[in-house]
Parts: sequence; C-alpha cells; structure tokens
Amino acid sequence: MKKLLYILCLFVLAISACNKDFVNLQPTTIISGTAAYSTPSAVYALMASFYSRIGSNFEDQTYSEGFPPNYTGTWTDESIGTFPWANVSNTVSGGFGWWDYGLMKDLNDFIAKIPSANIGQDLRTRYLAEAKFLRAYMYFGMAKRYGGVPLITKVLVPGVDNLQVPRSTEQQVYDFVGSQLDTVINVLNPAYGDGSDKFRATKYTAYALKCRAMLYAASEAEYGSVQLNGLVGIPASAARDYWQKAHDAGLAIIQSGAFGLYQANADPATNFQQLFNGTDATSNKEILFAKAYALPNNAYSLDFFNEPQSFKVDWGNYTNPTVELVEQFEYTDGSPGKLKVNDANGKPIQYKNPADLFAGKDPRFFASILYPNAEWHANGDPKGGYIELRRGIVVGTDTLINEDLSKTYGTGANAITFNGKDGPTVSNESTKTGFFMKKFLTESSTFVPNLNKSAATGIIFRYGEVLLNFAEASIELGNTGDALTAINQIRSRAGIKQLGSVTRDQVRHERTVEMAFENQRYWDLRRWHIADKVFNNTPLHALFPYLVWKDNTSPANMSYIFRKVQIPNRPTRTFIPSTYYFSIGTSGADSYLTQNPGY
Repeated sequence: MKKLLYILCLFVLAISACNKDFVNLQPTTIISGTAAYSTPSAVYALMASFYSRIGSNFEDQTYSEGFPPNYTGTWTDESIGTFPWANVSNTVSGGFGWWDYGLMKDLNDFIAKIPSANIGQDLRTRYLAEAKFLRAYMYFGMAKRYGGVPLITKVLVPGVDNLQVPRSTEQQVYDFVGSQLDTVINVLNPAYGDGSDKFRATKYTAYALKCRAMLYAASEAEYGSVQLNGLVGIPASAARDYWQKAHDAGLAIIQSGAFGLYQANADPATNFQQLFNGTDATSNKEILFAKAYALPNNAYSLDFFNEPQSFKVDWGNYTNPTVELVEQFEYTDGSPGKLKVNDANGKPIQYKNPADLFAGKDPRFFASILYPNAEWHANGDPKGGYIELRRGIVVGTDTLINEDLSKTYGTGANAITFNGKDGPTVSNESTKTGFFMKKFLTESSTFVPNLNKSAATGIIFRYGEVLLNFAEASIELGNTGDALTAINQIRSRAGIKQLGSVTRDQVRHERTVEMAFENQRYWDLRRWHIADKVFNNTPLHALFPYLVWKDNTSPANMSYIFRKVQIPNRPTRTFIPSTYYFSIGTSGADSYLTQNPGY
C-alpha cells in the first residue's frame, strides 16, 4: 500500500536558493511514496518536510513559538506568566508532552526506502544519517518526558507485526539514542558549504545531541531511582559511563575548533544580547544548530506576547522574571547577587535612579532582563525609550497605590502617576514581579511587535551550552580542572570575575544564569531530581519600587525605595515527587501500555 508523504511544491527553488532556510520549508502538497524517491529534488523536499514537521518540537530551542503557557520558564522559578489563567501551583504540565509516532513511522519508512532512492550514493548516505539523527532526537525528547517508550525502528505491518509494542526500558532508549548518533557522527559532514550548516544535522550537531542526551541519562542514573523494572530510571552503576560519553562528545566539539563563544561586541551586555537577536546565524560561530525564520510568512509572536506594557501592541507583558532569578546573577566582582534593598539596620536604601539598585550586576542580567529604568526601544518608543516601573508613592508613613495606570498624585508640574507606565500592578495585566524578559526580544525603535513579526533565529544547540554540559560531566567525573576551564570561559565572555575553583553547585548556578529563558531550567530541575526540593510550598517574589514623596519638589528629584514581596495573587509552588515522569497515554491505541508511577 502506498503511503502518502508530505512534499514541498517549491523544492527546486529551495535547493537552488534557500538552503539556509532548510528547516523552515513548509509542506504544501502531497504526492505518492514512489514519486517521493524518484529525483534528488523530491528526496530533498521530503527530508526538508521532516524538519518542518518536527517544527516547534525542537522544543529545546531558546523560546516557544506557541501560546505563552508553552514557555517552560514560567513553570519554574525563573518567571511567572502575567495573565490570571497562568497561575501555577503544581509545576507539572502535560502541555509539554511529545508523543508523535506518526512522524516516527514516516522516518522509519524513509530510512527503509532511502537506500534504493533514485539519487547518488553520497546523497543516500547523507539523508539516511539525517533521518537517523531526527529519529534519535525524537526518542531523546520522549525519554526525558516518559522514561522508557516503545522503541519502534521499522514500519509495522498490520497482520504481520505485533502493533502493541511494549515499552522498552529507559536505559534501552537512551542507549539506542547514543548508538544511533555514533553511527551518524562519522557519516555526516562537518559542514555542507551551501548555507544550510546551521539548519540541518551535521557531524557536530550529532555530537551536540549526544552530549545533551548522555548528560540527561547520566543524571537519571545518578540522581533518580529505578521503578517498574526499569521502564523509568537507570541503574546507578551506569552513571559514570554516561557522564563519560557526555564529556567526550562535548570535548570533540571543543577540540574541533569549529565553534566558539560569540564575542563580536566589546560590551559584554550588548554582546550577549546580540548573540540571540542581532546576528546572522550562518556567521555566528556559537550556533551549532538552529531553526531559521523569515518575514513575512515564517515568523512567530514572541515579541507580541512579551513586549513591556507601554511598548506593546495588544497582549505583551507575559514573561515576568522573579526576584529568585534576578538574584542568581552575581555582581561582576563575583559577590552574591542579593539585591541591596535595605541597609544593615533593615532600613530601606533610597536610590535617586531606580536603575542604580542593579549597578555592578553580571552583564548577562542587563542582556536578559528589563528592570526599573532600563533603556528600551521598540514600537516607535511611544512613551520614551525606558522602562518606568513604580508600584506606588510613599507619603510620610503612608503608601499610596492605585491600580489605574493613568491615575495621578500631586498637582501641576509635580503631578505623577501612582504607577509607572509599565506597572507593576496586581489587578491588571502589567508585570506582576517588577521585571520583564529581555532576552530574544527585538530592540528597535522602528519595530512594531505585532503577531507573527518575530524572526530571530531559534537556537537549538549553541557552544555555550556545550561548555556547560562538558563542565557538568567533568565535575561529576571528578575532573575539576576541565570543569573550571569551561566555566571560566563562560564567565570571561560574560564579563564577570573568574573562579579559582569550582563545585557542582557552581556549575549548576552558571547554567541557570547563562541559559535563563532558554527552556533548560524546567528539564534541569527534573533530571537533577531536585524539583520537589526547590518547589515545596515555595513562594516566589517580586520587587516593587516606590517613589518617596517630597512636597514642592519635582518627582525627577525624588528618590525610590524597594520592597521584596511575595508575588501577589499567585499561589506557592509545589512539585510532587511522583511526577518526575509525564503520564503515559492509556486510552485508545495506547491503552495497553504500562502507566508511569503517580498517575
């Protein structure tokens, strides 16, 4: 029976002119399986369609394409979602599931048929390796969610094959991922020379996936527990081998010399900001693998959902960083990042400029988070190129607050709104924490953050993560020298004091700061099995600035104080230990599968 496969109608143009947008190509027509393998251009288009169908399920890219609840960071201690329906108490979300055996079936079919396709042997070998990479990526994505899953490596034929394939153990799935990547690493080219290197699997993309996947396997073996006869969990005895595999895969990338940390701008904050939204991915040596976007027809809406209050078009404000994350960013001298809100006697410190509270912070803070009085330019700068945040006004011993952003206090030239133009507020949809996410946002006074106007490259693997993975594997293996070297490279690029020695907690801390909002924290807390400790009826906190009123004085000459408070109208967060693995679907075709613990 012929199986219908998605194909691109404009594949000839794609081959000749659009290689750099390979992973963006969208399937628009359907032709039969026979025709799909009849010409080089048809096979090219079919392979492109697999990348496209995985689409946003390259879920480890630096942001979500979809609706705001799909931002994993808002389900951690990084941030909260502004809107009332974004309240999170139990930090388990079934919305992050990935169970696409339809695509898996098509990849298996492609892997079976590509050896006899009507194309040259070099292309057959390359496309076979790419398909195996994508299949390994999918199995890794499922293993980190569910543990062991049915390991299906061929197209099952009704009446011939058993269609009720049982779950393999979690270790078997990770071992399959590792072995598949080993088979393609020496087949895939280090580079293709046609502009597609960053947007499809290469030798080093496969190394990067192996480095990450083996790190996750090692973490489960080291910190998890075996349940259901190994359907979830990996024996502790296997941990060291997985740590070593992650270390070696990272080392292969490092020693290749093909990649490096992005360092195009002398200012470390500007440099870090440009890494994500100011460079052409094809010339950015930090990017190993990415998803490309282009206006007008292949963009997304990150800016639309996250632009600060006075710069938004409609929604805006969604991702509100917490004080917990803000204080993870150290000061450049290496001292802890606790904000200096009160003096030694507990009295609020007054700041003439609210931004002065953050002076000396790790430059990555200024590139990642918008804070009171931060400079910002977007949407024509309708109310000035800065973030104005003020929760209320302190008059003597009274604190005056009004949720209406337009309401004023004082008279004449000294009148000023109770709130800043960007909040924060409790009852409406401005920021609830006193901060906005900056990382990935487009900063340009001419940029209008409408729906589907964001087009920055979606980074899936970057060299900074490779160094962090390598450092983590090294520290777990007892090789503190390698870990220290890798971490200090990260800190040097960031513009922060280097370490003289390093511990596991410092490696994890560096990962939290360097990769804030990059969809890593959610999975890190789970694989380290510390989510139930971090979230145990845990409150998260906001920072509220208040103007200290002085009669007969211009507000521009008044000072601000700050108060750290539990985020209003948000519940504490708890993680249930039995939910380190997602629920297995047990209805319909999957009803025969063994359910995970806790469901």
